[in-house]
Amino acid sequence: MSDYRPVDPTTRVEIEQLIAELLYRLDHHQADTTWQLYTEDGTSTGPMGDMDREGMRAWGAKRVQQTGLTGRHFVGGIRLVWDGEEVEGTVQYLTFRDAHEPQTQPASVGEFRERYRKVDGRWLFARREVVPVFGGQAAAAHAARLATQEGSAR
Repeated sequence: MSDYRPVDPTTRVEIEQLIAELLYRLDHHQADTTWQLYTEDGTSTGPMGDMDREGMRAWGAKRVQQTGLTGRHFVGGIRLVWDGEEVEGTVQYLTFRDAHEPQTQPASVGEFRERYRKVDGRWLFARREVVPVFGGQAAAAHAARLATQEGSAR
């Protein structure tokens, strides 16, 4: 594969720590701080909609108020390759939610398609796309539930 340019071990560790930090914040009721892990022009797209950094900030502020929802993300199969000065990544994920029945089965299985950029010596998300492969209907239902709860919280 001519486009396969894997990252060095230090870059891999730093980006894996970034991924873990984002998921930790989502899973531990700190969604109001996730926007800080994105570049100024960072974007996120997926079942929760398309958001720029300010959109993520607003979403996180609403999401952190919904303390009755518990979720956990598990990742693996992380593929990181250089694309010029940035790194492209594909991360396989499983998401479990207490709002999903049965709770012992993943609510969503898919991949994160990401782009990372180093800014002031720190890796950040420049783009993040959440792509459910299995459980897409559950992910869409979850997004709709959150939107309804956000609307009723206003």
